[in-house]
Amino acid sequence: MRIDGKQIVVTGASSGIGRALALELAGRGAALTLAARRRELLESAAREIAGRFPTATTPTVVQCDVGAPVDVSTLIGGTVERHGDIDVLVNNAGISAFGEAKRTTLDDYSEIMRVNFLGAVNCTLEALPFMLRRGSGLIVNVATVAALHGVPYLAAYGASKAALVAFSQSLRAELTGTGVRVMSVYPGYTRTEIFDVERTVGGARRPPVRYAEPERVARAIARGIEADRREVYLTLSGRLLGILRGAAPLIVEIAMRRMAREQRDTDSTS
Repeated sequence: MRIDGKQIVVTGASSGIGRALALELAGRGAALTLAARRRELLESAAREIAGRFPTATTPTVVQCDVGAPVDVSTLIGGTVERHGDIDVLVNNAGISAFGEAKRTTLDDYSEIMRVNFLGAVNCTLEALPFMLRRGSGLIVNVATVAALHGVPYLAAYGASKAALVAFSQSLRAELTGTGVRVMSVYPGYTRTEIFDVERTVGGARRPPVRYAEPERVARAIARGIEADRREVYLTLSGRLLGILRGAAPLIVEIAMRRMAREQRDTDSTS
């Protein structure tokens, strides 16, 4: 797929991977609709795009909570009404909680599922009829390495993204022959604002690992779109996890137990 001239909707575009992806796609000639809950940050992203790419189409900015069906209907319907169609939908919006599963409240689990999973489903179900009618389109679901196998202290986040991966796999099979495709993306730890605003429930410390820059993730997603990839892995460890969870599950379990021990906050009360 050539990105140049394509109508692309990006959710969660106000910061992090979403904002970096908006800039990357704009540089490749896409006509963008940017969606997120914080309008002022969306407008800032649109201004940055206009400044860096003067010949690019000015992005459309839509304030949207992807977990709210009315907002999503306005986002997708308005995009089609303004621009005639949607070539690519990028479901990137997400929130997180970090810490022990037993300390994560049911409200935390529900809210993360509402945004990360049901938000993507909402957007997909709204966009699909337009793509199917035309007989082409691409749905990009940004998951995480933690969706491949449960990672310690990311139970709610990983579960919501694992649900998104299963949804993507089912949908991909069902859409065979329609011209509409589904791509899943598996970033590892990425330096984004999500860590600043996530809910910390206690009992664990963040691992001292190297965090990827969102621009690197954005470039990989853009290349995946152009190459019509089914899956995009951002790290070697993520690709290995995808292989080993089936081929050598005991090795994965041992690694996860070790990770849990190393990150456990021994100073925190249980």
